[in-house]
Amino acid sequence: MIYAAQFGESGDPAGLARAQALRDLCDAGLRISGPNCMGSISVRERLLLYPARRVRGLPPGQLGVVFQSGGTFQFWLQQAAQRGLGFSYAVSSGNELDLDIADYINFLVDDDATRQIACMVEGIRRPQAFMHAAERALAAGKPILMVKIGRSERGKAAASSHTGAIAGDDRVFDAVCRKYGIVRCASLDDLMESALAFAAGRLPRGPKIALAGYSGGAKGLLLDEAASLGAELAEFTATTVAQLQALIDPGLPAENPLDTGANVGVQPGRFAEICKIICADPNVDLVSVHGILPVSETDPFDPAPLASVRAATDKPLLAFGRIHQNVSDVSRRFEAQTGVPFIQGLPETMRALQGLVTYAEAARHGIAKLVHAPAAIQPTRADFEKMLAAHGMAPPRSAHASSPAEAAKAAEKLGLPVAAKIVSPQASHKTEVGGVHLHLTDPAAVEAACAAMATRLRHHHPGATIDGFLLQEMVDGVELILGVREDPHYGPIMIVGLGGILVEALDDVALRLLPVDATTANTMLRSLRGFVLLDGFRNRPRCDIDAVISAMVALSNIFLAQRAWLSDLEINPLIVLPDGEGVRAVDVRMATVTD
Repeated sequence: MIYAAQFGESGDPAGLARAQALRDLCDAGLRISGPNCMGSISVRERLLLYPARRVRGLPPGQLGVVFQSGGTFQFWLQQAAQRGLGFSYAVSSGNELDLDIADYINFLVDDDATRQIACMVEGIRRPQAFMHAAERALAAGKPILMVKIGRSERGKAAASSHTGAIAGDDRVFDAVCRKYGIVRCASLDDLMESALAFAAGRLPRGPKIALAGYSGGAKGLLLDEAASLGAELAEFTATTVAQLQALIDPGLPAENPLDTGANVGVQPGRFAEICKIICADPNVDLVSVHGILPVSETDPFDPAPLASVRAATDKPLLAFGRIHQNVSDVSRRFEAQTGVPFIQGLPETMRALQGLVTYAEAARHGIAKLVHAPAAIQPTRADFEKMLAAHGMAPPRSAHASSPAEAAKAAEKLGLPVAAKIVSPQASHKTEVGGVHLHLTDPAAVEAACAAMATRLRHHHPGATIDGFLLQEMVDGVELILGVREDPHYGPIMIVGLGGILVEALDDVALRLLPVDATTANTMLRSLRGFVLLDGFRNRPRCDIDAVISAMVALSNIFLAQRAWLSDLEINPLIVLPDGEGVRAVDVRMATVTD
């Protein structure tokens, strides 16, 4: 274990040489924790290799902790212990010259006493090893809760496509977390609150959350937080509504989130009966109820009512506080007697609930294996477009022309109105160089538009090569972007979102690791803010959502089969027609591994 720093952190030659000398020792069989770490704590073995008094006497428990930051580590451990969490092992991993977070996660997965893992990381040094460790943790039923810092834009800076530009490092990492059930936490406070929520050991069977309290203000704030997270609030059954209406204050609606009224708030037994009714509702998968922790022995709080609610259900049950409060031995004893985690803060409560939902969903869904297909022979572009068409991604009817005059004739033969696009190596993003004209209704307009596009391109790129012009039938519908590419660290990914020029203007996209199945594709689409445009917005025809899902699954399979030569494939726009009419791949851009 190496506490010392100056092993190349700043890129200095002497430090890098010291680091290489350590690596040479590791090649001979030595294992190193650090350097530039602050040590580790084996709580059950009472082995304290950490130079700070504040972490002495940590309580044993089921939480394993790995932080790349040594200083933050000790303060988080101290506060987490104050809140009632217990620990198996805690490691400050430092520069991870040898052992890294994947190694520590694997150790904690194999440790019988560890039931969940909390991490704070700046970066992942071995992405493939990390994903393998995360897969093992999910299979073992040990949730990984993680704060990740050091968000990077280098993926965007190096990208040459919309798909690459949008799929920055942090977005790809978020997709990794979704696939492997890693719960990303927004802050160190969230990491602690979520660890408390998971410590109870119950997972929801579905996503539908119910909340009960005795404050109209808290209700409004919870609704805001739920909306910002996209959390799904349960709708109470008619039976539940009737039962609740008889118990809450008169004049208040029996709806979710439930405001029982202030009178009920001072009647713990009555409030407990209300909570039991909500827990019994078949539409509800997990519940959080208003709760206040006692701080001193004189606080008149009885754990029995809340304990009876927990005993009456097997669903996850959390208590929430409106704001953060101090805790004491009395508080921790009360929480232990109820058996219910007390989450502090309304935003933290909603994020903890949603973390339970996302983890449980990942555990149910499982991990789709990435199958390595045999190397495929690169087809011609025409054959590849036929392959896309065979999987429901046909292009609009089109024609090619070598000059503006020929374009006018081709458009008339194709059938007006048409869209005209310039074809040039310097116009991969055609709209940015004025290389697209839509709704051209007569041959003269086509010829003039093509001539103008050529002039504009040469203005942007003097000496540009113009290979001709593409004429396409006009197809109207909702424009999406659908792209797949090879991420250099985590493997193949897919994005989908509002397309055309909106893709960068609105940045409304969803991203996942391949393979993408129909369930994942549906979830991706419904996570978009712009999904309402597909779903019959303002009496417009509902779009062919099933065709989009089929296209996403097909593109995932095609890309995985063609990875030997294909590095990036983007359809922008993919135009979605009314329900039952399919989709059209209007503009397909490909990049090969040799580009």
